[in-house]
Amino acid sequence: MALRYEDFDDIDDSTTVGKIAFGWRPVEQLLVRGSWSEAFRAPNLVTVNEDIVARNNTRTDWACEYAADNGGDPDQDILDCTNSTQRIAMGSDKLKPEQSTNTSIGLAWTPTDNLSMTIDFWSIKKEDTIGLFGEENHTLLDLVYRLQAGTANCDMTFNGAVEREGSSLDAEELAVYQAAGICPAGDIKFINDQYANLDDRTVEGFDVGIYYNIDTAYGTFDVKYNGSFLETYEQDAGGDAKVLVDAQNAGILPDNYPVAGFADLIGMDGNQDERHTAKLRWYNDAFGASLSAFKVGSFYQSSLTLEDGTRYNVPSMTTYNASFDYKFDAFGADSRVRLGIKNFTDERAPLADRYFGYFSDAHSDYGREFYLEVKASL
Repeated sequence: MALRYEDFDDIDDSTTVGKIAFGWRPVEQLLVRGSWSEAFRAPNLVTVNEDIVARNNTRTDWACEYAADNGGDPDQDILDCTNSTQRIAMGSDKLKPEQSTNTSIGLAWTPTDNLSMTIDFWSIKKEDTIGLFGEENHTLLDLVYRLQAGTANCDMTFNGAVEREGSSLDAEELAVYQAAGICPAGDIKFINDQYANLDDRTVEGFDVGIYYNIDTAYGTFDVKYNGSFLETYEQDAGGDAKVLVDAQNAGILPDNYPVAGFADLIGMDGNQDERHTAKLRWYNDAFGASLSAFKVGSFYQSSLTLEDGTRYNVPSMTTYNASFDYKFDAFGADSRVRLGIKNFTDERAPLADRYFGYFSDAHSDYGREFYLEVKASL
């Protein structure tokens, strides 16, 4: 059992977290183990103290998009709703620490001296995730407030984070907004995107491990396998994000407007539902060798669809590594030389819509690599 208390100077908050863990052997070969713990992640120096950082990105102004779609300008011959938008990111001393509750329970079974098998089920529930709301989300929120207000009072402030030019529209553009039934939205000067506590997440899954070791006349063989399987990855909207989700569920926001990243996120944008690692190791006196494999499961890229509207799936990727060792004595030092090959089948990362043509959060694209390592221990 453990208990921890912290009081933060940078933010007006404190946190107390605890942990309980247990292990029990009903028989010698079987271990039942489990734990429950709380954890926190305090806002870092950047998210609290960051001064103005400005970036320009091409973004859609969804208040403008709605007016064009519903005010007789579907091809945007009058309005221009996708432009370079300046985002101003700033820290906030109003942030609360991210907090999570972690639970696990599992079994470790050793039926023989050289064979072990494990399985562990785990769950992580995280609250008050810190992040930036995003430029397009801010314009979606601005649109929600405009839809709720109608045209009765166009002098009111809608989403204060979206700073607009007050008189940048001509008569033809004003008419489009009037026909759509919302107050005119002038060109965006900048969007003030301050760090905030946003969404809640629930991640659940289980891990499997198999470990086998055997001595033979030809040397010692070690076999290891680890598999991780994701069963739940859900994100519940909080704060302003919940306003967007509720507005779309209520039919206020059109269904095709991009209020995404919530509900079930398994298999989306690098959240693979399975990962596997296997390794065979042999050693005999001064010689040794190994062969390993690493596989990440498939997923889909949410920003792309095929021509028929179905998801763009990024396939699974498996890479293989090999190495050969020789140990020797060099001037009284225990030494080793290793020749290795990473990704010896020269597997390349699956194609995705990213800067370098692949999804770098999930894959690497180095191709086949050779390396030579020399080590000496005095």
